[in-house]
Amino acid sequence: MKRVFRLIAVLLIVAMLPLTAFAEKVSVEDFIFPDDWSRDALMFAVENGILAGDENRNLNPTNNITRAEMAAVLVRLLGATDTTDLSQYEDVSEDAWYYSELSTAVASGIFSGTSDKTMHPMNPITREQAIVVLSRAFGIVSDEREAWKEFADSFYFYDYSKDCVCAMLEVGAAKGYSDNTFNPQGYITRAEVASLLYNLLDVIADEPQEIPLEGFVLYRGSEELPEELYLEGTLIVGPAVEPEFSAGDWEITDALILRTGENTDADLSGLITKKLVCAPRSGKVEGGRADTVFLWGSGCRYEGNAMQLCQIDGTQEADGNFLEVSIRSGKLTFDGSADELSMTADTELKLEGSAQSLVLDGMNAKVSGSGYADTIVANRANCTYDISYNSLDDSLYQSYYKEHDAALDTVKTQRVPCTVEKDTDLFSDQHLTNKIGEVSEGSTVYNEFHPAGDSFQVTFTDAEGNERSGWLYRWDCFIPDEEVITWDSDLDYSDATKEGFVNLNQYASQTEYLIWISRYTQRVIIFTGSKGNWKVFKTFMCSSGANNTPTPQGVYEVEAHYGSWYFDYYMVYTATGFYGDTAFHSTLYNFDGSHFDERLGIPLSHGCIRMSDVDAEYIYDTIPFGTAVVVW
Repeated sequence: MKRVFRLIAVLLIVAMLPLTAFAEKVSVEDFIFPDDWSRDALMFAVENGILAGDENRNLNPTNNITRAEMAAVLVRLLGATDTTDLSQYEDVSEDAWYYSELSTAVASGIFSGTSDKTMHPMNPITREQAIVVLSRAFGIVSDEREAWKEFADSFYFYDYSKDCVCAMLEVGAAKGYSDNTFNPQGYITRAEVASLLYNLLDVIADEPQEIPLEGFVLYRGSEELPEELYLEGTLIVGPAVEPEFSAGDWEITDALILRTGENTDADLSGLITKKLVCAPRSGKVEGGRADTVFLWGSGCRYEGNAMQLCQIDGTQEADGNFLEVSIRSGKLTFDGSADELSMTADTELKLEGSAQSLVLDGMNAKVSGSGYADTIVANRANCTYDISYNSLDDSLYQSYYKEHDAALDTVKTQRVPCTVEKDTDLFSDQHLTNKIGEVSEGSTVYNEFHPAGDSFQVTFTDAEGNERSGWLYRWDCFIPDEEVITWDSDLDYSDATKEGFVNLNQYASQTEYLIWISRYTQRVIIFTGSKGNWKVFKTFMCSSGANNTPTPQGVYEVEAHYGSWYFDYYMVYTATGFYGDTAFHSTLYNFDGSHFDERLGIPLSHGCIRMSDVDAEYIYDTIPFGTAVVVW
């Protein structure tokens, strides 16, 4: 059982009851706990007031938690009180029980909207979202950025959560299931939230004397911290502490995390630690001996020296001497010196100091200022650098990323123009039951999908210049049977362009493979890797759907093995299905084993992807079910 020094007045709203008051101090004997994995965590939550039961002392451990409830739990547990205006969110009422707590969660950087205008406060929170808000609430960050890949269902993680998942895994708070899945998009229960907090926090202290000699400790009190402090573990300093404080002689072996409030003025000249996380609402942090300093939160200025300085997010400032400085997100003003300063994503740097090497690894990175870099290494597209420098190295950009980053403008798709022969109705479904508009005679539409029957799916530009899509009567349009030059099988994109197309589109797959069917080049490209890091493995010639029966554009997955298929006049071998009856298969054969049609590189099928025998067999034997198939 975790050590507890004081009952904390924190209440998690119970199902069907308003959140109106702090939890009472209660005894665990008043509750019935399940005899399973959640027992210890639930007892910890009750002892600390994190979970409260209903009028019958029922903890409802299997109930899902809403976003508003999660916000209330975290801001009360952290001791945060600052608020912000939520009027931009149309689904948040000032009269709601959760308004104050949700406002504080947004002000503290714990929560953000689901869009510019929505918060969805009463929606159940997913496991992935819960990990993110916990990481933000307690300032849990990490150098490790690949651990999310260890889960069998890692393809379900959104990019925004991956660093948080890695950080929470590192401290042992986030855990998967016994089958090595995480279920990131599944809803999280009260018991699972209790488990996350139980795994994370050893001690919740309201007074300095409650801080132990070891453990993962949250200090949420307001009293001044002592001049001397030793902790074998991690200390989180919450926002209730006075903004101005100092570390006289502090040794915290693992990490000091500052989740302090506005106008923080922390003198950490006496600190020794491995990791310092600066995440106040605003202010300055000075001094301290740390291997790595992380900047996160609304924004602060750090002045000191360390091996590494890493900006996670926000608008920050830093001055000091560092071997490595990295900007993952946001904007940094840097007055100090660094051996290597690197930028990823759409980050900004105002360089007032110096760097031996400035590496631009993110598209659209921007650098300005009066500072100096000996060498600028510009690897990605659309980077700008308005500073003084000695030499420029853009060899990797010229040899690879120039084509990779331009892929979305380079890659074309097969489009079959068709003429509408008379005024016709436009429908939202292939059964032509829900009319949504009209298309006039003489209009040009593009055949996107033609299933069996009297309808086909089209895209077009209407008279007002708007892009439209829908379903038309097949016989009201002319679909040309003869060759339409909207493909070029003589063209095979470079590997850099192929990889840029799937990586920049952020395509994901359930397996280590991904397949792109390029209808324009009549190629099947197989990649290995993972989302955002796909590499070309093999490229095969193919024949996709003909003008009347194009292979439907979309993202599908390998789902079936059909073996041999027999038709009226021919047969095919090794059919691998990825969308209903749409499949990869061999060229066409007569029933006696001779070729019926062995052409490739021309759009001529009924929607399937014809390939050479050996290539179709490779997909049949090698590519696992669940592999994503992108048709474009």
